[in-house]
Amino acid sequence: MPVEEQGYSGVSSEAVKKATGKGWPDWLEFLDALDGEKLDHKGIVALIAGPGGLSNGWWQQSVAVGYEQARGLRVVGQTSGADFQIGVQKTLPIPAEEAWLLLTEGPGLAAWLGEARGLDLRKGAEYRTADGCWGEVRSAASGQRIRLTWNSPLLAQESTLQVMLVPGGEKTSVRFHQERLSNPEERERMREYWRGALEELLLLSKGA
Repeated sequence: MPVEEQGYSGVSSEAVKKATGKGWPDWLEFLDALDGEKLDHKGIVALIAGPGGLSNGWWQQSVAVGYEQARGLRVVGQTSGADFQIGVQKTLPIPAEEAWLLLTEGPGLAAWLGEARGLDLRKGAEYRTADGCWGEVRSAASGQRIRLTWNSPLLAQESTLQVMLVPGGEKTSVRFHQERLSNPEERERMREYWRGALEELLLLSKGA
């Protein structure tokens, strides 16, 4: 199957056609005809919204990102600001209340944040770990999410990390989403880090 039929931006051609009226081959041809390859992200979105007649903002962005990937203007994981991001998720066999405690205390906190003297969840509170990571809490909603800055000797610039919980009865999905990574190598490095953290959290949630 041609790649344009399989999809871009994490969306299949069938799904984008159902939502927008055009599949990926149609969108690529349409934007090529309007010299989309010569435009920046904002300009491509303007073509999709204007001549393309697509009013939904989310789909405008998705089609623009897909086009940029297809034409080599953007690699997988790259944002419109030229930074990179990563999202990793795993379901733990415990309810959300237990998952929150696991993430914010003791061995569970160390599994993803690193060895630290706890984590103060008040806005602006700073943290520092034994392995050299540091940052500050930007926001927190008990039982739902934590957003903080993440600096590391392994990263070229400050990144932003969000930890999110999605309840599902007796199970809870935990997702790490990290933004403002500098290159594909950092993105892959952090992907493996968060995968490892989730595996450790899974073991802890099972009482291992």
